Amino acid sequence: MSPNKANTNKRRSMPSGSPYVFVTYNLHSLYGHVAVIDPINDQLQRRIPVEANAGPMAMDPTEKKLYVVNTGSDTVTVIDTNNFDILASIFVGNDQFTNSGIAAVFVAPYGDKAYVANFNDRAVTIINTKTDKVTTKVDVGSGKPFAFASNEKSSFVYVACRVADGRDYIVAFSIEDNIGYQYGNELNLTFDETRNPLTVSPDGNTQITLGTNGILCFFDDDVKGQPTTLSLLDNTVSAVYLDNKLLFCTSQEGKSYLKRIIDLTVSPNGQISYDDFKDINSFKGQDKIRFSRNQKYIGITIQPTVLPRAGLQIYNSTGTQSRYVSLPSVGDLAFYSDTKAYVGELQAIRPIDLETATALPVITIGSYDTTPVQVKNIISGYRNQS
Repeated sequence: MSPNKANTNKRRSMPSGSPYVFVTYNLHSLYGHVAVIDPINDQLQRRIPVEANAGPMAMDPTEKKLYVVNTGSDTVTVIDTNNFDILASIFVGNDQFTNSGIAAVFVAPYGDKAYVANFNDRAVTIINTKTDKVTTKVDVGSGKPFAFASNEKSSFVYVACRVADGRDYIVAFSIEDNIGYQYGNELNLTFDETRNPLTVSPDGNTQITLGTNGILCFFDDDVKGQPTTLSLLDNTVSAVYLDNKLLFCTSQEGKSYLKRIIDLTVSPNGQISYDDFKDINSFKGQDKIRFSRNQKYIGITIQPTVLPRAGLQIYNSTGTQSRYVSLPSVGDLAFYSDTKAYVGELQAIRPIDLETATALPVITIGSYDTTPVQVKNIISGYRNQS
């Protein structure tokens, strides 16, 4: 498919059924844009001007809308992924004189709600995704929200909150009525706010929080459980929980292994169960962890330490096979399909052929010599984590 054909026919999806790849970047560290990448030909398709300091993104479950955070203007730009038109610019801050420090955006798997983490305001803004207007702004207490997680079987959207004294916590927002349930601050949690410490089991009821001390908590419409610690989760940072009931957890800086746990759940009365636990070889410097569209592969970006240089580690869905793609630098990570991933570099993104574990030619977003470009985030499809 040629780039011109996509523009003329205004097609949202590639032949695979997956959406385009979207990349936020900033010119002169200020003027925000979204780059649209054709992942069939790996070509820059369109540049969409948004607002100041474009960053995190989220898609709605139908993948018809893209929500883009503009941290410099406290706004969320809504883009139609069918024709790349801007549908709305939603102000989510307090006023024009203070910066809310928007850290993340997430769209619930159902219920027509998008959630924005107002880090400096210690609040979560909830947007109606049918009207693209703010419906409410909910105070989350003393903590600063920065990451979300949920899934289609969960009745809640979870947000991680950072507190200066180290007593971090989680708030579970009911998707139905926006009521928040705070928990975990009595367990001395310590989050790394550069990565998402939250995930939810495929059953929709077990919420798992990663960190120096890892915890589990049961939630459903009737039971809001008490958090339970589990030493197997200690010294973790982030995780993905696959439909095959395998949980993969990245480890804190200095550790060179992943933790793989099979069918980890907690009951309403706090009883923990799992089928198996294993440490899997990885590298120091583990950063982003994501899975491919149909969960055939898991990817972990590796920041450079001593050895190896930066790169992408690729596992199969059981974690029994691993390959490594060495790269000059790594930023964000997104999977377009089960055959291709994209890794952010400083002024470009790098396609990765997953079947051969090969780095493909770089896609330049801009020229540093003429206009300084800073690539921020990448997305291609709906995610159940921010």
